Amino acid sequence: MTGNMIIDGRQCDFSEGDTILDVALRNGINIPVLCYLKDIAETGACRICLVEVEGVPVPVASCATYAAEGMSVRTDTEEVRRHRLSALEFILLKHPLECGTCENNGDCRLQDIARLLGVSEVKGAVPGPRERLDDWNMLWYNRSSCVLCQRCAKVCREVTGCGALEIYSRGSETHMAPACGDDLHCDFCGICADVCPVGAIIDKPFKYSVKVWGLSNIHTSCAFCPVGCRLNYGVYGGAIHRVRRSGDGYTCSKGRYGFKYIESAKRLKYPVIKRDGAFTKTSWGAAVEAVHDAIMKYGPENSLIVAGSRLTNEELYNFYSLSVKTGMKFITEAEYYFGPFMRKFKEKFGHFESYGTLKDIETSEVIFVIGADFARECVGIKWRVLKAATKNDAKVITVGLQRYEYDEQTYASIIADYGDFAGELENIKNGGGIYASIRDYIKGAQSVAVIVGNEYFCGEERQEAVLAFADFIGADKLKVFMPASDKVNYVCALYAGGNTQAEIEELKPKAVFAMAVNPGRGKLEALGKVIREAEFYATPDLFITGIVKDADVVMPVQASLEGEGTYITLDGRLNRIKRVVEPPAGTKSNSQIAEQLAMLFRKKADPDHRSVFMRHAEDFGFKPEDLDSKGEVFRKKERFFNPTEYKYEPPEKKNKVVYVNPRHHEGALTRILEADPEDLGLPLFPDVEVVIKPGVCRSGIDAENIAKGVALVPRGEL
Repeated sequence: MTGNMIIDGRQCDFSEGDTILDVALRNGINIPVLCYLKDIAETGACRICLVEVEGVPVPVASCATYAAEGMSVRTDTEEVRRHRLSALEFILLKHPLECGTCENNGDCRLQDIARLLGVSEVKGAVPGPRERLDDWNMLWYNRSSCVLCQRCAKVCREVTGCGALEIYSRGSETHMAPACGDDLHCDFCGICADVCPVGAIIDKPFKYSVKVWGLSNIHTSCAFCPVGCRLNYGVYGGAIHRVRRSGDGYTCSKGRYGFKYIESAKRLKYPVIKRDGAFTKTSWGAAVEAVHDAIMKYGPENSLIVAGSRLTNEELYNFYSLSVKTGMKFITEAEYYFGPFMRKFKEKFGHFESYGTLKDIETSEVIFVIGADFARECVGIKWRVLKAATKNDAKVITVGLQRYEYDEQTYASIIADYGDFAGELENIKNGGGIYASIRDYIKGAQSVAVIVGNEYFCGEERQEAVLAFADFIGADKLKVFMPASDKVNYVCALYAGGNTQAEIEELKPKAVFAMAVNPGRGKLEALGKVIREAEFYATPDLFITGIVKDADVVMPVQASLEGEGTYITLDGRLNRIKRVVEPPAGTKSNSQIAEQLAMLFRKKADPDHRSVFMRHAEDFGFKPEDLDSKGEVFRKKERFFNPTEYKYEPPEKKNKVVYVNPRHHEGALTRILEADPEDLGLPLFPDVEVVIKPGVCRSGIDAENIAKGVALVPRGEL
């Protein structure tokens, strides 16, 4: 249903469900707002957005009043200004305009509104304590600055699904606080700080560091997972001081707070070579020559290049090309993690990126989340799932080894005891009760999404079961089938090709050169075994941690924040990475290392990412001009839907350990800070769990929230 209304004498169209504010914003008509945020349900708390509606005796909140046919609205009358001014002065009684001493000076919506309404001070304002700071782990909360707009709590519940904040007390003591106990139980995405209009919630790493107007803001893509969220890096004096979401994008704890590893004192500053069991400093030339000599000693045919998922498209191309030119073997981390499954996925759908896109999730009517703990992988997917649930009434069904913190927003939460995901999928096909009702929703839906994650890949032995479940849903209904992973560039890594895990384990390579790989427990243990059993092992890395301690040669490499290049997101978008800060002296990019190594073999490798992309864009599935495109660009791909042969057989019920991603941590990149809290003087993420317990959810006691016969253990370790 659509209609027409008049705002300030202008004819404006509206759709059913639009508020006056929605229509005004769409037509470029400015109405000041404080508590309003388009992603959340209207609050109507601040009264700053008041407007006059013809026939209504008093001004109304435009954010909470729906448009109607023939409605006539005026946004800037004397009466409106008087009421807005009264509302503002009431707010300023608790939040005096002491902007000169405020850390958020210059980045404050309340300050902007006061200037708009011509207010510089309020008589009778009683300054409270200058700072009443509550410690929220990675965040500070200043009660004295809070204007109780509730944007933080509503975003936390409606957008992120955490529900970690509540409003407490009454009168002058009213304040925001963690919903459960004294600590926040959440993703630590920091969006509450981003949407706070007055800076009452502050990132700990940023507080007291620099004024906001001193920051240079660099917008680029996150390189912590394959979702490819856009981030805004605030840089001053050659260092990153703050990370926020870019525009209306998403952040997670790793993307937001995981940047300080690049400043760690433990970071490798020069190449080292192991002599008599100890690392000693060496030159770049000597380090690269040692790698070349070892490869020639054992023969290229007995030597292996291992490519981790943090490599850019261009770096992957350079090293795969080097393996082809020299006769070395080549394998990727993604192959060890879920190569066999993804090859079956490609046979079914025609490509390695997801079937459907992230945006398609938001419009899906039924969404299956199968073994994907979004708090530990791809938080950006969760936000889209919850948007579908809260905005479009999508039915979300989780099938996992635990219940998740957004449990109250799901239609059904199914626990796969003993890791038998396949059995629960069979129940959905044939079972009664809740399973029958799920089938009814599938039958009635026009668009269904399936998201499969780490718990499934690590806990289910018959992994083709979920591909057969796609057949049950049907090609006419299935709009999204998305493998979720924390492997940043797994899509390009799989397209790069190379050898299989079985081939490498049969070969037993004598010399290994591995980039961006530090395998721990779980599915990558087999890769760690191959590396450790080699006679020679060399790697470019930032830190000497984990398996890197066993290396014979280690070279200091540049971090993703210090370089440029491209990735392919899990749904096939071209993800372009800008340099945020300059790399430390003495470090090199992976492509520069490839160039040096190639020269010793009398071959060539191009260290310039731009020229590599331009020459090989078609190999990546793009066009050369895509590199400079301002909008979203997706890979060119063939898309089809082939049936999967599969028959369910009940497995033996036996206890198992399932290794999952550690929450808030990404291997050495963020966990390196845990080893020495004084290293950078920064707050730390919550401790890495030994055995995982369920997050805060509304479904009941802990015993009902973890699958029977399953122990969930974080895979990473230093």
